[in-house]
Amino acid sequence: MRNKLVIMGGAALLLLMAGAWLAYPMDALGWAAWVQTAGVVTAIWWSVRLQAQQADQHVLQATRVAVVFATNLHWAFRRLNDASGNRSWPEFVVNRRILDEILSQGRNVPVHMLEGRALAMVSSLRAMGVEALEVSAAHQPNGDWREMQSYFAKRLPSISAWLSANGSPPESNGPTDYLGLRSSFSQIGQL
Repeated sequence: MRNKLVIMGGAALLLLMAGAWLAYPMDALGWAAWVQTAGVVTAIWWSVRLQAQQADQHVLQATRVAVVFATNLHWAFRRLNDASGNRSWPEFVVNRRILDEILSQGRNVPVHMLEGRALAMVSSLRAMGVEALEVSAAHQPNGDWREMQSYFAKRLPSISAWLSANGSPPESNGPTDYLGLRSSFSQIGQL
């Protein structure tokens, strides 16, 4: 995009110089018109350049938000997998609620600004998260913990692969507001 802007600016400058050479102004009014034309062309070129930079920044920011969503989803799946392995109903319930919160945050990812891999990642992970929420909602304290653990364990590599493909390998830490999420839930075992 920057190369296009540089080429467009150079072409406009060459056209302006060619016009000045072909119609060499003889009086002060002619010179003023040429200087004003050069200023207008420069202002237009500069505004197009700034808009392109701003669009690039918005796409970069949207990609960062998508990667944070994927990282948090990976963390929640890991925690649900661990809770299933430990057969811990309170831990499972808390992490299922955190998964629900992460999916709510995932709806705020500006997908209209994403391209390629990042757009595919967000779409795929949203669907995976919704499915996991539905599957985990049907689980009971005396349910099949091994099946639940297997469910989450099978999906963790997919999330890790999406993160790695976007240049962000999964980390061991989870959502930054985990403590706030956990403390905001009342009566953990009453689901």
